[in-house]
Formats: sequence, structure tokens, C-alpha cells
Amino acid sequence: MRGRKQLKPLLRKALGIGFGVFLLLLWQLIAVAIGKSFILPKPVEVLGHIIENENELFMVHLPATMQVVAVGGLLAVILGFLLATAMDWDHRLEKALYPLLTVTQTIPTICIAPVFVLWFGYTVKMRIIVVVLVNFFSVTVNVFDGFRATSAGRMELMQTYGAGRLQQFLLLRLPTALPSFFTALRIAVPWSVVGATVAEWLGAPDGLGTYSRSCMMNLDAAGLLAPLLILTGCALILNGLLKWIEKRVITWQGEA
Repeated sequence: MRGRKQLKPLLRKALGIGFGVFLLLLWQLIAVAIGKSFILPKPVEVLGHIIENENELFMVHLPATMQVVAVGGLLAVILGFLLATAMDWDHRLEKALYPLLTVTQTIPTICIAPVFVLWFGYTVKMRIIVVVLVNFFSVTVNVFDGFRATSAGRMELMQTYGAGRLQQFLLLRLPTALPSFFTALRIAVPWSVVGATVAEWLGAPDGLGTYSRSCMMNLDAAGLLAPLLILTGCALILNGLLKWIEKRVITWQGEA
């Protein structure tokens, strides 16, 4: 039985790697069938472009994008967590703010981002604000739903033992919401990358989105796809790191 449990994670990893290889082979076959690298380059051509331009990609553009992803994503997580906590603490705030949060998500980011360009110019601040806007709602809603998932029976038991509201929050509601918090983090990682790239496409002196747009203007399909592969790899690494941290923080998950 123990051996089977140990094999399951390995099997899942093998299936994930196998599916990734399958996608690469499918991409290769489609590219060969089309036969026009300016429409769809082969994976080897994209990899060659990355190797040929590694200094520019990894020393100039990638750090610029990841700076925006890190700062914007962190601010979105902090603000979303604080707002979710406030709404859980005072339900009047929930009734007042939840509809406004929903309204903010009806406006496409690609439409509101040019407004930030007018206000802040092609600056790092503008790109960070776009990333925060993209992530803020999902973080707030996930954490708030985590708070609401707290067992009413356990709340009553703590009240019976004389636990105050702050003790109930710290010892029960917060631990209950932690899985939802990590889910919010895993959602925030790819969306931070998307937000940063969209902002760079609108105009920025550096960043992988800027590099990709420049390659598109030059009809360089391999250069257009190269940043996408790099950003996908970064997002996978960050999500893997978050899963590793989650397993060590939420040690009680899966217990009865």
C-alpha cells in the first residue's frame, strides 16, 4: 500500500512530462506540415533564437518583466488578503465592497490599461498597476471564500471554551483559509505574467512583452514565440515552488 502511494506522485510527474513532450511533437509536426517558418517556426528554431539572443533575453528583458511580476503580484496578494480579512471581519464591508469588486472585473484589462499609460506614462509604475488590477479580484475572492468555509461547529466549540473573536480568527478561520490562499497564489502567478506582458505590449522600454512586440513588427515568428516559452517556464517554476511551500506550511491538509 505504501509503495502505491509513493508511485502516484511519480506517475503524475511522468504523465505531465509525457504530455509536454506530446505537445512539442505535435507542434513540430504542424510546423513541418505548414512549411513556413514565418507563420509557425519549429520548436528547434525557437530554441535556437533563445540561445542566439540569450544575453538580451535573460539579462535585459527577463529581469525587467520579473520585477513587475514580483512587485505587482506581491502587492495584489497583500491588498487582496487584507480586503478579504476586512470583509470577513465586518460583513457590512462585504455588502458594500463585493459588488464593486465584481464590477471591476467586467472591464477588460486591455481596455483600461491605456488609461494608466495616459496617467503614468510608459513606466514601471504603470505596469505594476496593471498586474495588481489583474490579480486583485481573484486573490480577494479566494481568500474570502476560504474564511467562509470555516466549520460552524468548530466556531461554536471555540466559543464554548471562551475563545475571543481574535483567537477564533487566528486559530481557526485563518488556518482554514490557508489552502484557498495558496490557490490564490497559484492563480496570481500566471496572471501576473499575463498582466506584465500586456502592459509591456502597450509600451515599455524593456521586458519580454516589448521584445515580443518588436519581433512581431519584424515578422520574426521565432522571436515572437521565444518570450512565451521563457515566461511559461518561469510560471511553472514559480508554481512548483509554491506547491513545495504549501506542503510544508499546511501540514494538516488531508487529515480527518
